[in-house]
Amino acid sequence: MAAAVNVEKFYERLNKIHAHFAKHRESTWNGAYCISIDKGAADEESRYLKSTVLHHYLFGYELPDTVLLLTKDGECIILAAKKKCEFLQKAVGKAPANGSVQSLTLLTRSKADDNAENIEEMLKAARGDSNGKDAKVGVIMKEFKSGSGAKEGGNVAGWESKLKDSSSKTEIVDVTGGISLVLAVKDSEELDLLKKSSVLSNKVMKHGFLPRIEDVMDNGTKVSHEKLASEVEEIIEDPSKIKINVPKENVDSCYFPIVQSGGKYDFRVSAQSNEEDVRFDVITVSLGARYQMYCSNIARTFLVDAPKPVGRNYDLLLGMHAACLEAMVPGRPLKGVYAAAIKYLKSEGKENLVSSLPKTLGFGVGIDFRDTNLLLNQKNTVPFRPGMVFSLAVSFSGLKLSDNTKASINDKSAIKVLSEYGLMIADMVAITDDGADVMTKFGKSLPDISYQINEEEESDDEDRKLAKKVAKEEEAQPSGGRRSTRLATNASNQDAIEGAAERERKQIDLMARKNEERLRELARSSKKKGGDEKGKKAEELEAYKGTKNLPDNVLPNQVKVDMANQCVILPICGNPVPFHISTIKNVVLPDPDSAAYLRINFYTAGMAVGKDCPENTAKLVKKYAPYATFIREMTFRSLDSHSLIMAFRQISELRKRARMKELQVQEEANLVKQDKLVRTKNERVPRLADLTMRPVFAGKKTQGNLEAHTNGVRFISTRGEIVDIMYTNIKHAIFQPCESEIMVLVHFHLRNAIMVGKKKQEDIQFFTEIVDASQAVDAGRRSMYDPDEMDDEQRERQLRQRLNKAFKEFCKKVEGVARKNGYTFEFDIPYRDLGFMGNPHKEMVAIQPTLNCLCNLTETPFFVVDLSNVDHVHFERVTFASKAFDMVLINKDFTKQPWRVDMIPNQDKDSIQVGSPIRRCLFRLFIPCTSEFSLDIMVDARNGSLIWKFPTQRAL
Repeated sequence: MAAAVNVEKFYERLNKIHAHFAKHRESTWNGAYCISIDKGAADEESRYLKSTVLHHYLFGYELPDTVLLLTKDGECIILAAKKKCEFLQKAVGKAPANGSVQSLTLLTRSKADDNAENIEEMLKAARGDSNGKDAKVGVIMKEFKSGSGAKEGGNVAGWESKLKDSSSKTEIVDVTGGISLVLAVKDSEELDLLKKSSVLSNKVMKHGFLPRIEDVMDNGTKVSHEKLASEVEEIIEDPSKIKINVPKENVDSCYFPIVQSGGKYDFRVSAQSNEEDVRFDVITVSLGARYQMYCSNIARTFLVDAPKPVGRNYDLLLGMHAACLEAMVPGRPLKGVYAAAIKYLKSEGKENLVSSLPKTLGFGVGIDFRDTNLLLNQKNTVPFRPGMVFSLAVSFSGLKLSDNTKASINDKSAIKVLSEYGLMIADMVAITDDGADVMTKFGKSLPDISYQINEEEESDDEDRKLAKKVAKEEEAQPSGGRRSTRLATNASNQDAIEGAAERERKQIDLMARKNEERLRELARSSKKKGGDEKGKKAEELEAYKGTKNLPDNVLPNQVKVDMANQCVILPICGNPVPFHISTIKNVVLPDPDSAAYLRINFYTAGMAVGKDCPENTAKLVKKYAPYATFIREMTFRSLDSHSLIMAFRQISELRKRARMKELQVQEEANLVKQDKLVRTKNERVPRLADLTMRPVFAGKKTQGNLEAHTNGVRFISTRGEIVDIMYTNIKHAIFQPCESEIMVLVHFHLRNAIMVGKKKQEDIQFFTEIVDASQAVDAGRRSMYDPDEMDDEQRERQLRQRLNKAFKEFCKKVEGVARKNGYTFEFDIPYRDLGFMGNPHKEMVAIQPTLNCLCNLTETPFFVVDLSNVDHVHFERVTFASKAFDMVLINKDFTKQPWRVDMIPNQDKDSIQVGSPIRRCLFRLFIPCTSEFSLDIMVDARNGSLIWKFPTQRAL
């Protein structure tokens, strides 16, 4: 062989085996005097034999027909063919002094005496100091065989025959358990290879199987389980198909992938994918990749058109998976994992599912794919140790699907005919000092593995149906209908009168309580006001600390601008005098005649400083106004116009920069520092592509993709601009599907404003247009039966449905990601049937309520009112003569201007103020007529209008 053994790694791992053997020889190793590792002929069908695993572990290669004997005294003897001895020759005499292995002896196969001399020497070493007793030789009992056997080879056959002979004075014992325990704890190099192998399995599942099964579902194509499994195996053996640059010779498939559906499920690793076509119901897939001989395993279940009971069982499986992970702690026994699973099911009241559990919930993984001595069953007492790696595989099998459960399923769904199903999740788990670390990160939450391909078109959720029912409710007719419309009218009027009286009484009580609260607030604010005013002091301006700090190139009669120190140096009587740029009100350059003039105006007392005056300058002017003399303006004349023109431009530019900096400081003054976005890795990230964001960056249309990550959402524009919105900063998330509008959108109303470009924004929106806002229409008349127009309308309807579905699924996935990472928020949907027309800004728009807001999101500027911040609702111009009235919503924070909605059509007055209890509960602006819906919002009305200015208390 041209290659040679890695001497350092060989002795390191051989010493590890011998140290464990010497320490636990009487217990774990069954009292063996020596260990005999007999590797017969190469066999591709038995690549997970313990002897094969040990050869890869020690030598890095498989050496067929080789016997390795390791005695308790640290003597290692290897009997092999000539070329294999040459491969191992490099390690002879290199045993480290601090190791327990003392020597390495190579015995070359001898055909002359049929290895008699070599076998005798090995027997002598094996018996050692047995004092005439039969020496116990530890072997891998499952592989140990008697007789020559052509498959075992000459060396192994002769050695095993001699051990079986009674004249050898040996006793055969099984040491497989000891070998498993030594190989169970991986070193850093092995852990790295196992991690890479796990990542490969994860990538194949994410970028290989998942896109393929989604394509099959989207196109409705027929493909057999075996065919699909073959395609996955081809990807494992050639990762370049999913753009992973890994040498082919380093990768292999641990087993033929297992794809199952249609009610036939077998979750054993020995199961096979059958030739039946994949059915779109409950699809399970298991696959395993092998990287540089180290194995990994991953399994997932994908639910298609699954009813809620199936989803609840899957959530139960996820919870059991998490409970098992918590039990995988160093020091605890392996059987504790199974006990944790049973305990979780009992705590959830699902003790009946214990019978659906498999016999084992996983196994140890390494070079050996499935170590039978490290099974996660109910009896294994081996303790967890840091460095161990397991495949945790939890599953339910034989779950029944009742007819009542299937009654709500679409008739086109394949799951409609399913009577029994199974669920499975398998992950690679490494044991660390801190607990279990999952190495296969592919998403397994319910939104990640759920698909709806036969959902009814234009289906409304229960809330929307309820809103429509409430909006269109009619008088109940228990007796089959009223015979007298007059009696019906009288009964309706009587109910209205009683409701009005009840509202009036509640409003009087509420008004009295609110007035008392206002008086206490005013008293507290007046006490604090004095102290607050004293704390606001003006900062003195300091351009230079002394004359020595003035620029060196200042001339006696020159206007000089120091951009670095934000200062203008003006010549007064031949002396340079600095003026801070914040003291300059404006600068004027009149048209020159024979000479050029430059006039500089300053902020002074005795006149209005203007809104552009810096806040600190205004305080300084007010501070020094009683006793200081101010310079109002200064004019400079020069025959050389170039110098004054240059000074004029520099002063103007410096004033502009100072103003922009101050505005930026004011914008960012009340900003709350946001957390840094934590990007999701090794999992499928929910994403919406080709969205437009409002507000825009720098006046340009901003398009890009929206992604949901661990602690927030991120928008990345096509120009590389990034906007991060944390889940904790989202006060209200609103999803508005497209029905009569030209766009479908998601809107985030934030708790604290964030910077978008150079401005603070509290409302961020992402939308996709269904049709262009403006369309060119030809002048010709078109028939109502025009086929082209009918096709356009049909395509538009299909586009609306497709986009509504995509946005709705994205919202569900975002909620799932947030819930998975410990955040709680839900998307609200506006209730169209409870909406009304109004003018909150400068045009009439449709205003719609959600559970928490009153909003219009299709037009800019956005109108979003958080009803929890509304203290009082005032209706103006409420008369029978007017066709419209106004509504004012007063903020609980009286320092803020109230919201106004003008020109509400008069027919909407009753629907806003008076409504059914359900409508009032949804739209909290209304006055409830029963105490159970009381929300402490005062409402009143008047004929005229009020002038609403700061502070709002004066208007009240």
